[in-house]
Parts: sequence; C-alpha cells; structure tokens
Amino acid sequence: MNYNAFFDKLAEDDGRIYKIDLLTKHKDDKVLRKIVKAALDPFTQFYIRKIPEYTPNPNEGIALAFGIDTLNDLAFRNVTGNAGIAHLKGTLEALNQDDAKVIERIIAKDLKCGVSVSTANKVWPKLIHEYPVMLCSQFEQKLVDKVKFPAYVQTKMDGMRFNAIVKNGAVEYRSRNGKEIQLLGNLDQDFIDMANGIDSVFDGELLVVNDAGVLDRQTGNGILNKANKGTISDSEAAMVRATIWDLIPYDSFTKGECNVAYGQRWDSLCVMVDTYQPKKVALVDSWEVETYTEAQTLFEGLLAQGQEGIILKDRHGKWEDKRTKSQIKFKGELECDLKIVGIQPGTGKYEGMLGAILCESKDGVVKVSVGSGFNDEHRQTLGDEIIGKIVAVKYNARITNKQGEESLFLPIFIEVREDKDVADSSKDIK
Repeated sequence: MNYNAFFDKLAEDDGRIYKIDLLTKHKDDKVLRKIVKAALDPFTQFYIRKIPEYTPNPNEGIALAFGIDTLNDLAFRNVTGNAGIAHLKGTLEALNQDDAKVIERIIAKDLKCGVSVSTANKVWPKLIHEYPVMLCSQFEQKLVDKVKFPAYVQTKMDGMRFNAIVKNGAVEYRSRNGKEIQLLGNLDQDFIDMANGIDSVFDGELLVVNDAGVLDRQTGNGILNKANKGTISDSEAAMVRATIWDLIPYDSFTKGECNVAYGQRWDSLCVMVDTYQPKKVALVDSWEVETYTEAQTLFEGLLAQGQEGIILKDRHGKWEDKRTKSQIKFKGELECDLKIVGIQPGTGKYEGMLGAILCESKDGVVKVSVGSGFNDEHRQTLGDEIIGKIVAVKYNARITNKQGEESLFLPIFIEVREDKDVADSSKDIK
C-alpha cells in the first residue's frame, strides 16, 4: 500500500467517523499500525524537528517497516545531535519518495490527517498510551463544599501548560497533549538541579517575559506555539520562564496516579526551589486559607488586580490522570476550547479576509460562530488550514440560539491551541 497517499486520503474528510471507518478497513495492516503508533505515541520522541535535506531512493528502496525500526536509535538516544541528523538522512535516502514522506510524518509526531490518539485507540484498542494530565474542575458549590480546610489558593496562570520531564539526568518538555516543546536548553539546568538525580515530572505553565514584564497571552503564547512547532529562535527561547505547582514521580506519572497527598508534593517542591534557587523557574503564588470565605476574598482581590482567577486545592488530593474534584477553578470570565469546523469569509472592510470561524464542542452539542477577537494579521493569514484545530474562546454565557441549538453568548477568539488536540465536551462548558 502507498501509505503516504493513504494518509492524504484520510485528510480529505474532517469527520471522525470517516477516519475511523477508513482505518478500520485496514486495521489488520501491521505496517499501518506501526506507523500510527510511532507517530502518535507521546512517550516515543525522536528529538529532531527539522527534516534534513535528502534525495529519496529513485527505486523501490528498503521496506518502510525497516525504515521505522531504524528510528529506534533516535528514540533511545543511541545517536544524537549531528550524528542523529545524519542517521535520519541515511534512512530517508534509503526509502522511496512516498515512504520517506511517511517517515517525515512520524518524525513530526503528526500524521497530518486529523487522526488523534483517541481515534487510533478506537480502531486499535489500547494501541497508544494517552498522555496523562490532571485537569481542574469548573466551579461548582457542591465540589467546594467537599474541600477539606485549611486548603491552598493558587493564582490561575495565563500561559501555556507544560511538563518538564527529568529522566536519567536529561530533561524534555511536553505540552498537555504530550507534544515536545523545544526550549533550546533555556530551562534545562534549573530542572536538572531540582530533580537531584530522581526521575521526576514538574507540572506548571510557561510564560514569556521581556524587560517590561510578562507578555500578554496572545503575544506570549504565539511565541510558545513556535516552541511547539520547533521554530522558536534562541532569542525567543531566552524569554521563556516557568511557573510550577506540582511534582510527580516519573513512574507514578506514567501510571496515571500518585497517592502522595498534594500538601506533601507541594512541600517537596517548595524545598527544592528554596534549596537550588533556580534562575528561570518560580513557584506559583500560593496562600493557605482556613475557609471558603477567605478563598472567595482572595479571588475577588486578584481579579481586581487583573489576574484571571484562582485554583482552590485540597491538601489531601492525590494526583490523577483525569479531571480531579480536589482542585477547583474560579474564573472571572468563562472560557472553553472548541474545534474549528469551518470558516466564513469576511465582508465589508474584511472582504477577502477571514470573517468568522465556525466552532463546535467535542460532541457537537455546542455550536457557535466566532467573529470577534481577531487582529488584522489573523484576518489576513488564517484560512482553511486552521479547520480541525482547537481554539480557545471567551464568552459570557451558554445559551440556546434562535435555531434551538446550544451556543455561546458574545464569543471572542483568544488563540489557536497548538498544545491541544481535543475540544471540551459540552458537559464541561458552563
């Protein structure tokens, strides 16, 4: 089979059912299964972002399955740096043109056809270990009532969620969906020092700063999206700072559960920061509160200072690969992540440019047209290529529109979420 053409065919239709049906017809193809796993497994990284220049084999070339196996030397760091690049070039030049293009997709950790980990696992159950992430719950009084006080209140950050994974004395950075973030060594020594030889995962958020302070979300995350794509410059990487709030043993992280109470994990993190005094990594602002009233007062005070909100955290909560009920989000404005399913051309002064994006929740229940929040650059440059991407949208309320559909009142575009593959479900949109 021409696998490169097969992935192009998968990309022709954005519908998940279409992709599942087409993959299912070929689910017994061992090479296809191998390609999908290599490309989408978040715990398999190849540590090369830029494809070297190469000339593919004009003949049949080596078998694609063998070409994929050669990538293990990159994944296991048997060859790194220039040797790794030369190794990849050798593999690409031993393959025919179409098979070499498949290797490019694998190296990019993106099949470029809209197939996600959840879609792959629907066809091949448990093929890929989904990247673990603990998410906060939206505010609900019944959840707050279950929090055991004293508890922690921490500032809700307004950057990009990340993990610093320190393993065998080296560090790598991942977004919340497991994709590699290239920070060009900017933060490495701080995290290696704090881990002190123990395989650990630091959880937190990346921000971008200049001499005037922290850059606004759109500007800062625009730079961080370059780190997601591997195109960030040395000068931009030097502006990145990390704010952290959790520490999880690596083995517990990969298993998706850590029973050590959050209070103990936080205390360990505080000791690390106090001991090693990192230059570019800081703890999130945190307070201990005795009552819900104290938490609410802090929330209102931080909103008045221009902060986004707070996270109320139960000291006894464990770390778990799910939306936890022990950490609760208080926000001044509502926000959700939706999938872009279409675009509308602009009219009037925006003729020939982007007018609005059509968005849906993961389950297709909430549907909305978002036409506000775009700057001139967005309107001039964003087009069909963003269909299928996840976008952050700010809104005032969830409503039923004139067509009787679930929608959002006064939706405003915030940013394209390059660090996220799946939209919020309607049950998580308040």
